[in-house]
Amino acid sequence: MGGITLVDPIAYYNPETLLFPAVARGFADTGALDPEVLYLILDWKAPRARTRHRARLARVAGSFSAAVKNIAVELRAATGPEQQLELLSTKWGFRLPTASAILTVLYPDIFTVYDIRVCNTLNAFHQLSDTKWSRTVWREYQRYTVAVRNAAPEGLSLRDCDRWLWGRDKREALRKELAAPPFTATD
Repeated sequence: MGGITLVDPIAYYNPETLLFPAVARGFADTGALDPEVLYLILDWKAPRARTRHRARLARVAGSFSAAVKNIAVELRAATGPEQQLELLSTKWGFRLPTASAILTVLYPDIFTVYDIRVCNTLNAFHQLSDTKWSRTVWREYQRYTVAVRNAAPEGLSLRDCDRWLWGRDKREALRKELAAPPFTATD
């Protein structure tokens, strides 16, 4: 982590590159997850929803800290990736975009973030965003992960495939905006 910790404000500027790799290593080594780290993950994926997530988790477990501790223990005890995603989706009430973001931080070689920009680039999988957990959702998420790998250049990590596709959609959106007539205050 290059000496950057949660104490260092620079970690909050770009947690994805400055903090999350160390979080994944720490979780793999200890199975522990700090409440501030989970809250930072929630903020990274869904800043407007982070306080709702915190309140919901606190209701389920008695406190946000207790929820984070239970989530960490339960993720480690899960028998595999499908059960990990199911756990976050059912017991803890996360929709696929946020559940996949949490799991991507903790298990970056197995999970990828389900994101609308990536769906736009793939021109598929949009329906998964609001779908309740089922074995079908798991199968579709697996198909999504394969599509992410296949649509990006070879040799990238799964996380970089996700970033490449997200960036491609962002670039296309900006180019479309630039090609359109400018918006003026009188319009």
